[in-house]
Amino acid sequence: MSDDVIICHEGSTMDMLMTLMTEQRIRHVPVIEDNVLVGMISIGDVVKARLTELENDKRELLDYVTAR
Repeated sequence: MSDDVIICHEGSTMDMLMTLMTEQRIRHVPVIEDNVLVGMISIGDVVKARLTELENDKRELLDYVTAR
């Protein structure tokens, strides 16, 4: 645990979180709103969300290519 805790807010995007976690080499980020802890985001949460986005993109592209 470090003295300087890196935080995010509810409006943080997945891209912002991926960049933050990669650059700071951290695996968990507290979510703060109005100086209150409202949750925690883990690298697993970010990876899962990104995989879901990629699967949806893949499905949309396949539907477009096959004219469904």
